[in-house]
Amino acid sequence: MSEEFDVEREHNEEYFYVHGKDVYSTQSILASLGVKQEDTIYKDSSNDFIRWPFSAADFFEAVSDKAPDVAELESSLQGDDKVQVEKINAEIKGYKDSGNTVANQDRIKELRAQKKELLAKAALKADGAKISLVYKTFVQINDSKMVEQKLPQFKDVKWPYKDQMPYFTAGLEDFAAAVARGEPTAITGGPCFFGEHEVDMIFTLKDGSQKVYDFTTRRRNAGDKVSLEAEYTKENADEVVDVSFVSHKKLLTTEEYDSILYLFELAQATKSALTLPIVDGSYLKYLDAMIEPLPIEVRVRARKQFRQVAKPIIEMYRKLFDVLKKKYPDVKETFIMTGEDKELLETFYSKREPFVEKPSTRRIISGIKEKIDSVKDYITLPALPLYFLGIKNVLEVDYIGETDSFWKCRKMHKGEMNLSALLYPIKISADGWRSIFSTDLQYKEYIERDDYGKR
Repeated sequence: MSEEFDVEREHNEEYFYVHGKDVYSTQSILASLGVKQEDTIYKDSSNDFIRWPFSAADFFEAVSDKAPDVAELESSLQGDDKVQVEKINAEIKGYKDSGNTVANQDRIKELRAQKKELLAKAALKADGAKISLVYKTFVQINDSKMVEQKLPQFKDVKWPYKDQMPYFTAGLEDFAAAVARGEPTAITGGPCFFGEHEVDMIFTLKDGSQKVYDFTTRRRNAGDKVSLEAEYTKENADEVVDVSFVSHKKLLTTEEYDSILYLFELAQATKSALTLPIVDGSYLKYLDAMIEPLPIEVRVRARKQFRQVAKPIIEMYRKLFDVLKKKYPDVKETFIMTGEDKELLETFYSKREPFVEKPSTRRIISGIKEKIDSVKDYITLPALPLYFLGIKNVLEVDYIGETDSFWKCRKMHKGEMNLSALLYPIKISADGWRSIFSTDLQYKEYIERDDYGKR
């Protein structure tokens, strides 16, 4: 990999290099897109921000920071751009005139996407326009000063690395306007339940041998090539006599701690309510789907064993939640939901049903078959403030990996809830290339309970 993708920074008094195809920085993205920093909204951003390493998928694009009048922009096109857009417009008209078939509608969507891309490129050429970066077309990369301009209360927020990190934002101005009007507002978000390498899933076979998988990655911890435990159960259901679990998670990581700290800090700064879902129930759904081919007695034992592993982890989160509630007494309205809260879960499923069952929603719920039910949870959990507190102005404060679920939740609840996003990157661990979530145990950056409140 070229030098521009190797980012050196100080971290916990150590120096390390970030490299690898899934590790980025604002600087490296600009370089890969052939964009100069002086032509962007990041012209005056700090070096810490511009070089901050984060893990993400490769879905970045450069767009104009201005929202030009589309009709005016289209009429001002010249040369090849004008010819291409006129050709697209003519083709769209032709498909419209030839009938409202599914095939015609699909082709019109493709053509409109092509036209949008051409106009976006033309907008970048407009006088006075600056370039900004967006991720998955939904969220814009901002530094902390940009976030403060959109949400003034952010200047009162205190959390680790606040002024160094990049943020991925959408609709912050709308949330800020609701705060300014004194309308009820809520902050929601939170951690994944546990990370990679923290819980092993063990299949015991009739001959006494065992197959060990990482529950999060679905990969074998030892042995030959990568294998999926869901596929294994389908192919070897008659051989499996037991499914058990071993947890290596004794403490929360600094990242898990911070993900809840962020909620309290922002709730205090904006005088908002706070909701925190702990997603053990979603992990259990994933387990149920994976072991569905196995005999009923094996499945029952596996569920019980998973619950035994999950219980102390839930307790860690509850204790942290209680510690932070005491530390932030001004956050008056708080709500936590776990997979153990049966009545709350039933209410959650009942409240979300009208949104999940809409035909438009069914089209956007996709993914690995074994994860569909879990995906439904992740898409609708940001709506907890609406379902339980009746609050329509909601800010999701979560990690960048929730970009898709944020967008889908926003689309599902359009007209019923105004969902905004302030997403943050998962920190790269001291191993230099993996996130804290995905790194080995020795690099997890665990935090002792006595250090709660010292971040």
